[in-house]
Amino acid sequence: MRLLAVLSTFAVGVFATAIPSIPFLCENAEVLTTHSIGRNEEVQAQVLSCSNRPSPTVDSVALAALTNVCGHTCNTNCFTPAGGGPDPNDCQVIANALLYANQNTGTNFNITVGSPIYMQYASCETFFVNQASYNETYCRNDWASVIEYVAFNCQAQQNAHGGNCVASDQTWFIQ
Repeated sequence: MRLLAVLSTFAVGVFATAIPSIPFLCENAEVLTTHSIGRNEEVQAQVLSCSNRPSPTVDSVALAALTNVCGHTCNTNCFTPAGGGPDPNDCQVIANALLYANQNTGTNFNITVGSPIYMQYASCETFFVNQASYNETYCRNDWASVIEYVAFNCQAQQNAHGGNCVASDQTWFIQ
């Protein structure tokens, strides 16, 4: 058991530098699908294909059965320096739209390899990027919680302009 804990700590340490705390920008974005979410369909959601998609961090044939990452922890990084970040109230609109979809469409959604999900409302935008070599399932209520936390805790008073939350095993991140 102790060896497993040491190996787990080592694996997390090895992957800790895989995601820099800089904003992800989808280069040469190709929109695969578009739809609106929220009570008034005020948030635009898109599934994208990006030429700069992050490479999978783990060759995970053994982990393929672990596709549901709902409830898994992530580590928050704020993007410095201060200035130019989103209005956290705009981000709250996206979080609310995700919670509305959670109640009316279902809790979970699939995120395929190589196709980030992008949502935007006014000054706020968010990505869910799957970096694993397999498809994952995540839950809308957790995405909403991450958006709320990052939006209100990575602002100018923290010398930041937004941020991300990177999965402990580096297989996905939310920005």
